[in-house]
Amino acid sequence: MKHIISNISKLGVFITLLTGLLACNKEKELTKAISIQIGGYNSGDAELEMSIDTLVYRNKKTQPNMPVDFANVYTYSSGKGQATLRIKDLKSGREVFQQQLNLGGSELELFFPFVLINGKALEIKPPAADPTTNKIGFYIHYPASNDAIDIFLQNNAGENAYIAKNVQPSGWVYSNYLPSEGFTDASKNYFLCFTKAGTTDSWAFEDSEGKSKYSYSRVGTALPMKEDKGLVRTYFVTPAAADLRVERLFKLPK
Repeated sequence: MKHIISNISKLGVFITLLTGLLACNKEKELTKAISIQIGGYNSGDAELEMSIDTLVYRNKKTQPNMPVDFANVYTYSSGKGQATLRIKDLKSGREVFQQQLNLGGSELELFFPFVLINGKALEIKPPAADPTTNKIGFYIHYPASNDAIDIFLQNNAGENAYIAKNVQPSGWVYSNYLPSEGFTDASKNYFLCFTKAGTTDSWAFEDSEGKSKYSYSRVGTALPMKEDKGLVRTYFVTPAAADLRVERLFKLPK
């Protein structure tokens, strides 16, 4: 009898240890994480909701005519290889974006550009990098006019450095750009200006300087500075109710 009780006792200890080990392994499976970012703009009357598989971010919706600025750390089981990132238009009930996530890769910070214009996702296909120059791309959303637009940087001395000329709204334009003298110091303030083609002070959007001139932060827009080469930078531009929106469509460099 004592022998049986001893064996039962040993079995109980073994089961307790095994349960503890399984619990520890289960906890370890939940330790992996990946950073998910979505940047862009929601133009129109849609309300957007993001989800990853069955996890819905109901407290991080994007309201109409507002920047898309989603950032979240997604935690998952170490045995999980893939997940699906989705964006849903709550007004229509349609899924407007879907992206498969590779959870087994080495990249721990993923960025996805996304622009919705009146219920339709904008196609964003930046060109390949060129090591001899920088590629700067703009999409101007301004349904009020089809007039051509010039885009240039302006420094505090009033000097201008053109990025693109005769740009048509509602389409992509890409330009080669190398910083010129007077526009290489990242510590100084610069303005990104949009004017009617062939002018420097006839403002492109609603004839308003406030809606056509953007004072930008180097960190926020990451336009090329100093000796930068080989960069690809894409932006979505639209006048808002009180100012100008210039939204980056690329991952910020470290």
